[in-house]
Amino acid sequence: MKFKKIFGRELSKMEEAFLYSVALTCAFIMMGFLAAIVYNNMNFLYNFLFISVFVFILPIFFVKYMELRDIRDCEKYFPTFLDDLRESKGSGVSFPQAIKNCQGEYGALNKHVKKIQNDLSWEVTIDNSLKYFRKQMSGSKLLSRSLSILLETYRSGGNVEGILQTLRGSLLKIMESEDYRKSMMRQHVMMMYGIFIMYIVLVVMLGHFLIPMLTEMSNAGAEGDFGGIQMMQVASPCIACEDSLCFFLCSSFTLISGMFGFGSEPLEVYYKSLFFSMVLVQGLFTGIIAGQIANKSWVDGMKHGLIMMLIGFVAIMLANAGGLF
Repeated sequence: MKFKKIFGRELSKMEEAFLYSVALTCAFIMMGFLAAIVYNNMNFLYNFLFISVFVFILPIFFVKYMELRDIRDCEKYFPTFLDDLRESKGSGVSFPQAIKNCQGEYGALNKHVKKIQNDLSWEVTIDNSLKYFRKQMSGSKLLSRSLSILLETYRSGGNVEGILQTLRGSLLKIMESEDYRKSMMRQHVMMMYGIFIMYIVLVVMLGHFLIPMLTEMSNAGAEGDFGGIQMMQVASPCIACEDSLCFFLCSSFTLISGMFGFGSEPLEVYYKSLFFSMVLVQGLFTGIIAGQIANKSWVDGMKHGLIMMLIGFVAIMLANAGGLF
């Protein structure tokens, strides 16, 4: 779709992703509304609303994640570009001409190098070209600082080849130490996945053993006896709701129970919905922390968070379908 005809300008990838997200979300909500009318069951609408949240998030997240991958690829090949630039400058040509002579394979960096070369061919100053390139790489502190040094190197002159060689060596050392840190942190990320899976198993076991026991105790408490022992009646906390927050939470649990078939008994509705919500929230925030630990990036954190939420969701649904939850 050509958004330029509608908005009068070229939209960024993020803006296009947002528009697609809104369109897909509205489509899913309409599908849920129609299904609820056809089958006379509002749970269809609630299920589609739940799905539409992820439909809205995923295209935006995908674009952001691909941008992050491009930036990392640019970081990987930037030392190679600096080495080619140093060799070209060492042949005696001017700095702009040295950039034009760089014809190596630089991965995702290629399009940015070609852009600078085309700008220089059209008499755009190298200051403006490098400033624009630095703006495009604003998501990487490493590249932003390197491009600032590159720009100052051009302005100041002097031993340009020596400065480029030093800059390349510094970048390689920084990248080497960063790779070592990531390899060490990857073990912690795997441990966090393992702990989260153990947490899911624990929740499923609680749902399988604890909730039936509480239900039986509740019924026995109403009758006054449980295995010959006088028992205190066990009831759902939602029965004694007195404030708006409690009503909101209990209404949400009732809605979740209806959407995913967690049962109709008050104790089942409360505890199964509570455990399910806990798994999703735990997965999201554990993943965000894992991404921050591994790559110092909230985008990577959201990636791990969505993966853990999906693992938790599928595990609970399978356990519920198999009668284990």
